[in-house]
Amino acid sequence: MTESPESRVEPYEGLDEKQRKMTGEPLPKAIVEICDGCHWCATCINQKGALGRCPMCNRKTSTIKMDIDEVCYFEEKNGNVTLRFERKLPMR
Repeated sequence: MTESPESRVEPYEGLDEKQRKMTGEPLPKAIVEICDGCHWCATCINQKGALGRCPMCNRKTSTIKMDIDEVCYFEEKNGNVTLRFERKLPMR
């Protein structure tokens, strides 16, 4: 029987899980906030910093929560914006 490549993947313990084990509390979540209308976007350190409404067109914004060890790159080319998400720490 051949072994599946997925069987060799080791579980990854993120920084949030390590923090919970040490203090019982999670780390704050970073937020990416995107306007549903004009696609204005921003990042926030925690949920309290999110605006909820776009400062450009006053429409509702959507949010994407990220762990503290994740980063979001905004790439603009020819008027199009691409969001790319990565982990700061390599998967082990």
